[in-house]
Amino acid sequence: MLELIQFFISCSGCKGKVTPEMYSRLSHADIIRRMTEEFDEDSGEYPLIQSSPVWKRFRSNFVEFIQVLIRQCQYSIIYDQCMIDQVISLLTGLTDSQVRAFRHTSTLAAMKMMTALVDVALNVSINRDNTQRQYEAERSKVQNRRASDRLEVLMQRRQELEENMEEVKNMLVYIFKGVFVHRYRDSQAEIRTICMQEIGVWMRRYPAMFLDDSYLKYVGWTLYDRIGDVRLQCLRALQPLYEDPALINSLELFTSRFKSRLVDMTLDKETEVAVQAVKLVSCILKHSDSVLEDKDCENIYELVYCTHRPLAQAAGEFLTLKLFEVDSHAPPTRTRKGKKRSENTPLIRDLVQFFIESELHEHATYLVDSLWDLCPMLRDWEAMLDLLLEEPGRGEEPMDANQETSLIEIMVCCVRQAATGESPVGRQTGGHHSHSNTNLLTGMSFPETGGRSRGGATTGTGNSAAPSSREARALAEERSRMTEAMITAIPALLAKYGESPERATNLLAIPRHMEMELYTTGRHERHLDLLLQAVQDIVERHTDPQTLLACSRVYESLCIDELSISAKCQTVRGTLLDRLVDLYRDAFLNYFNDQGEEPDQDDEFHLLAALKRIYAFYACHDLSGLDLWDSLIRIAQSGNDANGEIVAQAVGCCSKALLWNLARIGEADVDKTDLNKLRRQLNLYMDVCIGYLDHSCKRLASESFLSICDLLVVFSRHLSVHLPNLKSIIYTADKDLELKLTNFLEQRVFVDDDDEEDDENVKFESLHERRTQLAAFFKLVIYNLIPIRAAAPIYKYYIRSFNDFGDIMKSTLAKAREINRVHTARMIAHCLELCYLQVEAASNNCVERGSEGLQAVKELARRLNLSFGLDLMKIRESMVAFHSEGIQFCVSRAASTAAATGQAPGIPSNLLFLEVVAEFSNKLLRQDKKSIYEYLRRIFPNPVGSEWASLHAYRSSLDPDNTDNAPGHDGVSHSTNPQAVSNSNPAPVQGNTVVPTTGRVGYGGRGRGKRLRDSDSSLPDTNLNPQSTSTAIKKKRTNTASSSKNASGNVSSMTAVDPSRPTSPSEIPPNNAGCAPHHNPSTSMTTLATPVHSSNQ
Repeated sequence: MLELIQFFISCSGCKGKVTPEMYSRLSHADIIRRMTEEFDEDSGEYPLIQSSPVWKRFRSNFVEFIQVLIRQCQYSIIYDQCMIDQVISLLTGLTDSQVRAFRHTSTLAAMKMMTALVDVALNVSINRDNTQRQYEAERSKVQNRRASDRLEVLMQRRQELEENMEEVKNMLVYIFKGVFVHRYRDSQAEIRTICMQEIGVWMRRYPAMFLDDSYLKYVGWTLYDRIGDVRLQCLRALQPLYEDPALINSLELFTSRFKSRLVDMTLDKETEVAVQAVKLVSCILKHSDSVLEDKDCENIYELVYCTHRPLAQAAGEFLTLKLFEVDSHAPPTRTRKGKKRSENTPLIRDLVQFFIESELHEHATYLVDSLWDLCPMLRDWEAMLDLLLEEPGRGEEPMDANQETSLIEIMVCCVRQAATGESPVGRQTGGHHSHSNTNLLTGMSFPETGGRSRGGATTGTGNSAAPSSREARALAEERSRMTEAMITAIPALLAKYGESPERATNLLAIPRHMEMELYTTGRHERHLDLLLQAVQDIVERHTDPQTLLACSRVYESLCIDELSISAKCQTVRGTLLDRLVDLYRDAFLNYFNDQGEEPDQDDEFHLLAALKRIYAFYACHDLSGLDLWDSLIRIAQSGNDANGEIVAQAVGCCSKALLWNLARIGEADVDKTDLNKLRRQLNLYMDVCIGYLDHSCKRLASESFLSICDLLVVFSRHLSVHLPNLKSIIYTADKDLELKLTNFLEQRVFVDDDDEEDDENVKFESLHERRTQLAAFFKLVIYNLIPIRAAAPIYKYYIRSFNDFGDIMKSTLAKAREINRVHTARMIAHCLELCYLQVEAASNNCVERGSEGLQAVKELARRLNLSFGLDLMKIRESMVAFHSEGIQFCVSRAASTAAATGQAPGIPSNLLFLEVVAEFSNKLLRQDKKSIYEYLRRIFPNPVGSEWASLHAYRSSLDPDNTDNAPGHDGVSHSTNPQAVSNSNPAPVQGNTVVPTTGRVGYGGRGRGKRLRDSDSSLPDTNLNPQSTSTAIKKKRTNTASSSKNASGNVSSMTAVDPSRPTSPSEIPPNNAGCAPHHNPSTSMTTLATPVHSSNQ
């Protein structure tokens, strides 16, 4: 018994020893008190929370030991009122300990012991019932055949089993009341989780005792736990209970009491909890449809559109159970021609109606993805095509235009899903996550990849992992079945619905996902001719840009050289292009006639329509051989005379022409003549676009801005990495262009969109366009094509425009920190300086401390401060650079004023700005605070009077003993590497410049940091650049520098501090220093997609 007690003490991580004398003289409470005194409180680690494989194996072995112990003792020892009672008493006492390790370990042991006792109770119950049946059978025999001895034995056996059952139940009740009732609300989530996990096991294994409201209430109360893992365990405990039809009746009262909470948890902020809640509500729906009200169901319906795929699929399963069950008793319906409809036809009608009523018409792909693995009707191509092409029969309700459009959209999404098997952009494929940061990627693509897809931000893509061979085989079969159905129907669909641009655009996406070789192997040449004719008719009939682009992409898919049908399709495409170019040239000559006549509206319409068609085909096809540049650039240069829409369309065409010219040069041997021609065209075009940035026509200004950003990426330094001869066509933005680009954003993007007269769709499109423009500019920053500092004017709007652009701005800020933390910190400082200057100008150079403008600047500083994180060692250099920039902003004003007046420097007029800088003092290490404090004493030696209040406030924030401003104790970094700092001695003063050194940052047990010594200080020069002397940091930074090669193989040019030698002021990069390493922009390009967010609370 002594060894067993010592076992539980040692498993808790306690090194204390229970001696035989202690065991014989002391009670369990006294033993626990003695062991608590010997426990190492400085260590927060104990076996159960260790994450290494060894300790994980220890946990499983520990649990198995408890189960084996009870199993071995189940026939006699547990009833002797000695060993097991002492173990239970010891564990109960340990669970009440103030030491977390004792409490956690003993709770796990007690709960597992109770689970093992439940198994014992089940065995005893089974044996008792068997004995009772044998006894009844023996008693039922006639008197002369009854064995009285056997009856007596059976009676004694039954009595013994009933006593054993009573004994085990008493143990279960004792452990439950002594341990579970207190620990299910423990302060530690791990302990609460154990309790919920085990009570679920008891209810499932022994429902006769535990599946009662007196026990279920504890699970119901814990559904409101503040920790997601605990709530998740509650739902997992309930799931198997609701799945068992035999137990449903016992859950009626619980369901009525906690139904509203279960429904609310479907919108839980933890997506894994929400998924489990939806699955649980689906189980309730299976067995009791009347429990859930309509409003409960509607909340779950909307989750099919959320970004988290497992949650959307769980909601799709619920939706299928509620709305999409096949009615086997419904009479079959027929078309007007007598063709029998599929049994899925009513379900497809219901799906269309649900999609319409959800009012999320842009997101059919999310709905289809949620239901794809659950609803066979989405693969019933014949049912969908019959609804669209066949006339309704007798008694059938015809579909209206809205329903037809919605069905076409859903069918196209199904086609895409069948062909690619990919989730839509923005939908995460699973895993425990919260709202992740948006990745900002470039959005310009080369024309051969399908045209310009303007840049933006996404929250992730769909299935990123490559499919297995079995999945690829299944996907190919699904695509073949889809193609067989669509290859004959698509010409008829285009003929019937091609008049509508929206419907035509959707339908034209279908051929791009079909298996083109089936046109020849399946002998469908006639259907190919019909398709080509239908697409040609749509090109000549429509002027909608999206419809024309869809037609262009169809030809792109059909004209791939590897296809057997490519020759025929290329001939048809060439004939169509010749006709379109002839129409364009006629329209151009009519618009720019030599007689000097003003073009009328017809001339404008025909030229604009022709340019739209040229642009659509330029996006996917190389039209360089058609000699269009001269006429296009002439239209682009006529911005002051021609219609803005026409000029904007020509600007777009010229951009495509330049990209195709570059692509041709890159594929062939470089010809100097072609290079010189391309360089002249590029310079001329960029000059034209720069001139249109402030044009009154929004469309023209926007097209010019996006084209400039796109071409700055394409014609950047990466061109000469693999082809040095292309160095002559590299185009770099100068300071003037950077300023014009930022001015464009300030005037066109960061504007209020509060016009109530505008339709919501118009506002959404406007926001989408502005997000595209902002992302186009920021890709120049993250590819290091313009300095990080150029983004400073944009971050003035960080708070005001956070709802619309916050994800893009946060992503760019994170990427900028990866490139160069110092430059990013200086950029933020410059941003705050610009904001302060605006406030100063608005108040006639007299800013008051409590003014609304200054408070707004300080609030912006606080928000930007949060972006740096809590690892003070990681951000040390950048924070010192930030404070250096802020102080110099004030000092330079005083110096320039003194130089202008010829007097000694006085109080800087912008001294209030130091209060803004003080918002970042909590991110400084203790020794850096002291260094900056001493530096301020040198440059402001006698700050006496109320005029220096801002300086005093700033110096107060730098007080090393002021822990209120620090995120950790005494400036302790929250780094994951506690050995990342070492001792250092005070730096020797060398004139006015002191070599900064790193002091010790202490790390103690339970998060207590050691107080830094007063001698661990340093005085910086005007650049305030710290030098790290820790060996650990040397290795970390060296590894970082060595691994900072970009996609092109270039090593980072970011200025790095060599920790092995003192830092000189020249090693801090200047404010507008060049940028850290550029990235190859062609390696990551995507389209702008406004993400669909989950409705999680």
